[in-house]
Amino acid sequence: MKNASSVEIMSDKRIKQSISNKASKTASSSISKELINNNPAEVQAFWMTKKRFQFIFVAFLLSLTVLITYWKSIDNDFVDWDDFAYVVNNDLVRNPGDSYMKDLFTTSVSSNYHPLTILSMRINNNVCNSCPNGISAKPFIRGNVILHMLNSLLVLILVYLLCKGNILVSFLVAVIFAVHPMHVESVAWISERKDVLYTFFFLAGLIAYLKFKLNNRRKNLWLIFSFLLFIMSCLSKATAVVFPVVLILVNFWIYNTEEEKPVMKAFKNAVSLKNLSLLAPFLIVSIFFGLMAYRIQNGENFLGILNLSKNHTDMVNAIGPFTVMQRFQIAGYGFIEYIIKFFIPINLSALYPYPTLQEFRHGTFAIILLIAMALTIFIAFFVIRSLRETKLYAFGLGFYFITIALVLQFISVGIAIMAERYSYLPYVGLSLIPAILISKSSKTKRYFLLIIAGCFIITLIVLSKRQIEVWRDTETLWTKVISRYPHQELPRRSRGKYYSKKSLEAKSDTEIKMFEDKALIDFTEAIRAGTKSADVFQGTGVIYGSKGDLKNAILFLNKAISIDPKKGAAYYNRALIYDKLNQKEEAIKDYNIALVYNPDWALVILNNRSNLFLETGQFMEAKLDLDYLIILKSNNFLYYSNRAYARLKMNDISGAVSDYQKALQLKPDDQLSKLNLQKLLSVKK
Repeated sequence: MKNASSVEIMSDKRIKQSISNKASKTASSSISKELINNNPAEVQAFWMTKKRFQFIFVAFLLSLTVLITYWKSIDNDFVDWDDFAYVVNNDLVRNPGDSYMKDLFTTSVSSNYHPLTILSMRINNNVCNSCPNGISAKPFIRGNVILHMLNSLLVLILVYLLCKGNILVSFLVAVIFAVHPMHVESVAWISERKDVLYTFFFLAGLIAYLKFKLNNRRKNLWLIFSFLLFIMSCLSKATAVVFPVVLILVNFWIYNTEEEKPVMKAFKNAVSLKNLSLLAPFLIVSIFFGLMAYRIQNGENFLGILNLSKNHTDMVNAIGPFTVMQRFQIAGYGFIEYIIKFFIPINLSALYPYPTLQEFRHGTFAIILLIAMALTIFIAFFVIRSLRETKLYAFGLGFYFITIALVLQFISVGIAIMAERYSYLPYVGLSLIPAILISKSSKTKRYFLLIIAGCFIITLIVLSKRQIEVWRDTETLWTKVISRYPHQELPRRSRGKYYSKKSLEAKSDTEIKMFEDKALIDFTEAIRAGTKSADVFQGTGVIYGSKGDLKNAILFLNKAISIDPKKGAAYYNRALIYDKLNQKEEAIKDYNIALVYNPDWALVILNNRSNLFLETGQFMEAKLDLDYLIILKSNNFLYYSNRAYARLKMNDISGAVSDYQKALQLKPDDQLSKLNLQKLLSVKK
């Protein structure tokens, strides 16, 4: 009885305490409401000021993080993987003519149509006399880093709007986007200017569309602005054509209702006739640029308005053909592999080549394909099931899938099964899921998860800095790839060309031999891998010629010409070998062809050909070449001296005297010209 009474008394105390606490909370609540009701404007202003300060601070911290992560990338150089096609050898960037804007919008580069990307590179054009190619890579990389920083801020704003002002979620998503090592390729690689630029317009377009949907003021202006930004995104990279589908997803996410089955209501609203009619202009533009990209990727013109500036041999898949099932498996593999790389970004590579067809059918990779396909199906079912309770997984994974779908290699293009740059925009959707889950977790759990998130972000920064070093130059880039794929043709070809160029710049015989030997190893491996590159065979021929193996030099140069009959450099180098073999007429024929295909090499070609004309007694032809050389470079005494000799052989004594006199004016100590002039003057007397 005593115990029972004690329990009853304790229970009574707890009930009273509970009532007391509840009363206290109610009183506190009523006080807060009273304060808000009495001074609503002041309270709202206070919270708005506080949130504004938080946002500015987070934006500053985000920008600083980008600069810390990517600062050293500015010291990187051009890499021999599209950088020469996009910048170094691209007249649209380096030497725009009078019809520049017309050419800009009617020319595709490297099987892509992106005039705004090329225009932005033109802004970074510069002259650097101390640089190997006469141009510095710094302004281009700096431009990429600035765009990446702006994109990170746009991600911050976009998620802030999508999540109704949740600073924590916005920052987590933006900082992961800013420092993820999978994004280094898009920022540190100059040719991927198109990636950071199209994303800039894409994100800005999404923000403008959200302003249209969420604001009552100037709604139509925001919609028009979003449409214009979408077009600019397409003019930067064709991948932007998925923009209208993302807008449908945004409509689904922002729709709120208190009715039953809110998710289904949101879905029906997103695809309602009203919303789809608003997106009709976006869809038309999307189809237009999508068809254009498809035709260009296939090496075809589009409506007869484009100039295809580069062959597209690198765009052709060298592994297929694939069955429909294999195509689905490849897409599923990419879908899962990008997710894995999001959480575990290790063993990164500039190239992820297709396995062989045999590996598709048997062995470890075949099993991996089946597992990836099963996981993709499981994720699809999970997302559908999750719609009963939340839109989060459908939106996050939907954003990821829509923005990466076109590059999942269902239609196999190129030699890579996946590429890090393709994750640049899609990872916004993936990172949104854990960020929101952390934000919605209990206070104690949230602290623990934020510590894990902080460690993850620091790890990403460290890995990104290491990856930036990989993109330092052509050698570091392809050496890393070769360490993983030692028998791949592309990295061997590209590094071999790099070593070949370095051998031409070398100042000592030892250095020349070292680079030539390195280049020959890479070229030989590329040939063994079945290269179809004329550059590889030409480079091999040039090295053999330098080593004195003239027979092999001719064989490899012949192969280069058979692959690319319009390759002027191959004819030029073969002419040099023919000259060494004393086959002067064959050398002259090759110089003639080289001049047709490489007219910008006129100075060196005509110089060599004029000498051969003199050696073979074709003095009139020699004089004509020398006439043109003197027009091109009138301060070279040798041209006058050689033309004097040609005129002498043609019995033009006065002309010969005049040329020898001019040669001596330019080089008074030239003994041969002095001697010949004295002889001519004595004969005339």
